[in-house]
Amino acid sequence: MSESKGWIAAHDPTHGSFRFTDRPLPVLLPQGTLMLEFNLVRGETGPLSLVQLEHRTAAWRAFLSLSLDGHGRITLTQRRGDEVRSISLDASAELMTGGRMRMSWRWDGPGREGLLTLKALDHGSLRQHSINAPLPMTRDEAMALVSGDGRARIGPRVIWLAIGDHLHPLGPGACFAPSTPIETPNGPRPAAHLKAGDEVLTADAGVQEVIWSGRVSLPALGQLRPVQLRAPVFAETRDLWLLPQHHIAVGGPSVDFLLGEDKVLIEARHLVDGCTALQPDRPALLSWQGLLLRGHHLLIADGCEIESLQIGGLARRPLLAATTALSALARAGTLPLHSKPAIKIASEYEAATLASARRQRSGPVAA
Repeated sequence: MSESKGWIAAHDPTHGSFRFTDRPLPVLLPQGTLMLEFNLVRGETGPLSLVQLEHRTAAWRAFLSLSLDGHGRITLTQRRGDEVRSISLDASAELMTGGRMRMSWRWDGPGREGLLTLKALDHGSLRQHSINAPLPMTRDEAMALVSGDGRARIGPRVIWLAIGDHLHPLGPGACFAPSTPIETPNGPRPAAHLKAGDEVLTADAGVQEVIWSGRVSLPALGQLRPVQLRAPVFAETRDLWLLPQHHIAVGGPSVDFLLGEDKVLIEARHLVDGCTALQPDRPALLSWQGLLLRGHHLLIADGCEIESLQIGGLARRPLLAATTALSALARAGTLPLHSKPAIKIASEYEAATLASARRQRSGPVAA
């Protein structure tokens, strides 16, 4: 991503509106991304308004709407003057389960393509739909969405929204802080210093080659707030910072007794206890590093075992892969297929059970 483009501003009910950059913006944003998180109630039927924006100028009337209708479809509608664009996704399966959702709308004027994406954060499903010739957003419209000044109406289920003038990569690609020390055959190196072709030392499969290393910037809001794993409980000498959905390997008597495994992978968010693992609530723009190996393996970060990038069967979905940070590998046809995880991944219920056992002991699960 160009340093001159990226996330511009965000809004959430707790912190209000805030800017990530003061750089000047053009009157028209030919490319951009609108991202938001919201909650769906299981079984609801709609209609449910997420975002409504109406903007009038001397030249035209502009309108943007993002809403759930009574048929289980989430629809984005744009209007500028006499031009109208509309795109929708079937969210009926997500309505059956409910939970936290993340939606993004990417528009690419020069590429003449818009992409609407819905990810169910609690269940992992992802849906996409594209449209030709989307209407680019203006600077005033973009800022109205995050200003909180009444020009835009944000629905009560929306947890936060952010806007940028870049095409944000979707799907996998971000994992841990760029400064995270990763063990290699020649000693630890910061994750950001590793590149394709370098070797790392894994806990489950010895020396492995890095086939992709990259960085993604994300607003530290909602389900993207970082998890801070405190040393020396997890790592040996320094705190580790991970995205909440990233897995680390944990073991100990509780894991053996409850799950019959020496160790399992658990999402970092399930370890948050306000003491040994924290989740600060400070709006910011954070960079995250990802390391992809040919298989799914356990990297060693200052003594703590954390997973390498897990992409599952993404190689079988070339259209989706082309929208991710791994698009270059997708175009080259060199994306690996991760058919199974390095070790067992704890389910949501298992992770909650382990977390409860940990709290009752007033001590951490061994990491």
